[in-house]
Amino acid sequence: MASIHLSKRLQAIADYVDAGERVADIGTDHAFLPMALAQAGKIDFALAADVGVGPLNIAKQNIAENGLSDKITTRLADGLEGIKPEDSISTVVIAGMGGELIAKILERGSDHLDGTETLVLSPHRDVPMVRQWLSTNDYGIVAETMLEDEGHVYTVMVAGRTKPDVPYTKADIEFGPILRKQRSAIFISELHRQQQALTRTLAGLQSAQSNQDSKMAAVKAELKLVEEELAHD
Repeated sequence: MASIHLSKRLQAIADYVDAGERVADIGTDHAFLPMALAQAGKIDFALAADVGVGPLNIAKQNIAENGLSDKITTRLADGLEGIKPEDSISTVVIAGMGGELIAKILERGSDHLDGTETLVLSPHRDVPMVRQWLSTNDYGIVAETMLEDEGHVYTVMVAGRTKPDVPYTKADIEFGPILRKQRSAIFISELHRQQQALTRTLAGLQSAQSNQDSKMAAVKAELKLVEEELAHD
């Protein structure tokens, strides 16, 4: 049995899974995450679900070759539809896809959750859309981290069905309520990167001949939010 080596991003996700949890890895791809968790003795049951036949067949093969078929069940399913009540899932992981898709998966499959699950989510873009869904559906973000892996910056967040004591502000949704408090070097660096990108976009819109008023207003509002966040330092 070969030891599964996780990328920095997947390791950060794995670190947020508590020992003894029953995990559903949605969009499991090659099932590296549940296999690593099972190999480490951290979990005894995982559901590895994917909508793609090809990735799921590879996952199945990987699981069998590593002698983990007794701990990891594979299921061809769209989003959360593969979760059954008898699985008694306590942690749901959705990672490696855009924030819009993650929010849609959560919305469409919400009847497959009973509200007691911990959600570990890592969208690779449109992160605020995930936070907005969580806020709208009374999930509180209990942990967040931002990391760089092979030149890309990723956010990993953990949420539970506990309405935040104070409703999230627009800045909390955009930048992350916990990340804003931690103010890590990578967080500040990303704010500067956003500021530069938005400034360039604004300059491009201002020099365009066509009427771009509504677009300009949206970019200006976003830039103002970023600059207000940077002003806290």
